[in-house]
Amino acid sequence: MLAQTTRTTLATQGEIDALGMLITEDEATVSDAPTYRPEAAALLLLAGALLLSPKPPKEKTR
Repeated sequence: MLAQTTRTTLATQGEIDALGMLITEDEATVSDAPTYRPEAAALLLLAGALLLSPKPPKEKTR
């Protein structure tokens, strides 16, 4: 014989819906924290590499 279990919910349907919206929201919307942007890091690395790269040699004129 299979045991039957009953589930009782401690939250109302409105609370469950609000929790579901918080879980699916983007982090920045919920906590105002900046989200990770890999393209911003790549842009900073590119700018740093361009600033630190050696200059091409100049031609000597006699």
